[in-house]
Amino acid sequence: MSVLMEMLPVTEEQTNHWELIVDEKDTLKAEIKRLNAQATQAKMDLHDLAEDLPIGWENILELANRTYAAYRDLTAARARLASFPGG
Repeated sequence: MSVLMEMLPVTEEQTNHWELIVDEKDTLKAEIKRLNAQATQAKMDLHDLAEDLPIGWENILELANRTYAAYRDLTAARARLASFPGG
């Protein structure tokens, strides 16, 4: 906390608000970690499938869609985190 913030009077309501923001931010960081692991695994699965082609070609669309969704969700979560005060 900055020196200026320590000098300003802060109400209990303001403190509770900031505690909620910190909790939400921590929860979102954990979600990003989980989503990042899922996206990385999907990327590796897609890479493995590509290496084995033409074996498993029928799984391309399903795996590509799963990989796309994983990175879409990860990107959205990162954008939500960036929108918090202090990034």
